[in-house]
Amino acid sequence: MEEGIVDAALAAGLDASAVEALSEMAAVNGLDYKLDRWLVNGRSRATVAMVFENDRRMGRSLRLLLKVPATDDTGIRLTKTEYALHSRAYAEAPAEFAKAHLTKPAREPVRLGGGRFLTFQHVAGDDLESVEVLTVLLDSVLGTPSEETAGTACTSAEFAGICGTLVSGVLGGWNGRPLTARGELTVAEFLRLHIQDQLEPGGRLHALSREHRTDLIEIAGESRPLVNPFALARGALFGDRRLVRALVGRTHGDLHTDNALVRVRPAIDAAAFHLIDLALYESEGPVTRDPAHLLLYILARRMDTLSASQREALLDYVLAPDERLAGRLPNWLVEVITSLDRAFLGWLEGSGLQPEWRRQRLLSLAGCAMLFLGRKSTNREDHPWFMRLAARAADRFAAMPGVPAPDPDAAPPVAERPPAWRSLPEPLPVTWLSGLLRPRTAARTAARTAARTAARTAVELHLVPYPPLELPAATRPEALEERLLTAGRDARLFGEEEKVDQEDPAVAAGSSGAGLALTRTGQLSAWTGLPHDEWGPVLDRDDLAERLRTLLDALLRVPRPGSADFGIALGIETGGLVVSAGHAHAPPHDATRPRRMAGPPRLLADEILARHELASRGSEVADALVERLMTAFYRGADER
Repeated sequence: MEEGIVDAALAAGLDASAVEALSEMAAVNGLDYKLDRWLVNGRSRATVAMVFENDRRMGRSLRLLLKVPATDDTGIRLTKTEYALHSRAYAEAPAEFAKAHLTKPAREPVRLGGGRFLTFQHVAGDDLESVEVLTVLLDSVLGTPSEETAGTACTSAEFAGICGTLVSGVLGGWNGRPLTARGELTVAEFLRLHIQDQLEPGGRLHALSREHRTDLIEIAGESRPLVNPFALARGALFGDRRLVRALVGRTHGDLHTDNALVRVRPAIDAAAFHLIDLALYESEGPVTRDPAHLLLYILARRMDTLSASQREALLDYVLAPDERLAGRLPNWLVEVITSLDRAFLGWLEGSGLQPEWRRQRLLSLAGCAMLFLGRKSTNREDHPWFMRLAARAADRFAAMPGVPAPDPDAAPPVAERPPAWRSLPEPLPVTWLSGLLRPRTAARTAARTAARTAARTAVELHLVPYPPLELPAATRPEALEERLLTAGRDARLFGEEEKVDQEDPAVAAGSSGAGLALTRTGQLSAWTGLPHDEWGPVLDRDDLAERLRTLLDALLRVPRPGSADFGIALGIETGGLVVSAGHAHAPPHDATRPRRMAGPPRLLADEILARHELASRGSEVADALVERLMTAFYRGADER
């Protein structure tokens, strides 16, 4: 790396790969970079800074926004990376709207390796000191003092007006007139446009959705069971019926107060807004999603300002604004909700599509509320409110005029194609459970287990990087320990109060017999105990599928850059015990079955899957693995 090309202050805030790649690009092009200021973009973990780019050959300087993603884009198509989507958003927008309201990509992206790209953007509005993030104005309205709000005054009416102008601009200026999708969508398809693959293993909502599997759910504070929004997103009640004539158009995909800048100097100008962070842009996304997400983001940030009675009234008011409820709510909040609805209704005027908007608004509220349930930035004490909102919105949708009666027997939609397994000429090397746990770790785990035999038998799942990785860069032991523990807790592999041993930073072994590990070769491993009855461990197809989904969920939650593909190995550690197949929870008098002595059945890592397929098709992958494992088990038992 040549000295002086990237100044010390900027280099100190970037990781080594970013400094090296930026230095190489700058040296080739005769540039140098100096830090102006670091920016904190809401709750994003991306590194964002304003920098001076100096071109000594051309004799000019620019102030640019530099962004380095925190995680890699490995496993997704390059056309779906943040730079590609941002460039597309700018190119597809009407020229006048793009120039006035969108940050423009500057330069080509700089590849960092591991699927990451360093990107540059021109400063929105061309004068950073004249604008503020919309969050600063919200804090000003609510009288929340901070360094950012000093000298920035905004009334509640002004803030509500900005929100309405922002949504009007996105709908009218960016899109023109209302447009419906070419074909109708199922309810599940429409909701998945909001929550994406979050119900699949590795997704933020997977563990929570497994706790709520029935079509109707009972929630504290509700007088009757409500439609389960998670079930609705899986295809329950309406199945493959195409009921949603979606209103679609250009959408931001993550519209909130940290992703909007507004001119405030010399005076507040609502029409001078700028949208940033277009990493989730869609050409034909559901247009009810952006306003719903903006509203719920505002609520998630400032729910602490509301009393219990106001939160209760807010549930009804968000779903159906009513003058009788307005008096129980803060004036600023009523103004915001009213302004957002007026913006949408003004855009729809003359289209006759108001009924579609009313139904899809409810689904977008349900979908966005589920998103906030899965975000760690949402205060845990607010989770019950968002759960109630999601269920109430789903329930109200199911009862709307024009929506056919739900069918409890409706089957979830069937996937169009199976996961794309690819065979390898030779199995990848795997470190099995017996090689991961040191004897004293295994002994300690067993000592803390109520049923001693449960710690000796387990189902183990391993994701082996392909192509094989070199030894990963050194990681601080405490950071690795925290990653494994957090991933295991979030996936419900470890109970909230469960004791977890981490004698080795790369291994987390719970007292229940479950565990997670990351080897020096990049292999990710997870395991959990098998159910037992009076005769010993039991292999039950349904039970095994649930355990595999939990294991896969935990593995996909471990944050780490890695390969785009994984070989998958699966096995049963029998501990030398007799293992039988049957129903894990059958009554004792129904549990008689052939006793089968089988060696540890194993599926070698001789096939690979793309990482994005593991994330988006995890439930199907788990079901396929169960069938293969049961076949191997029966074959091994019969051969004996």
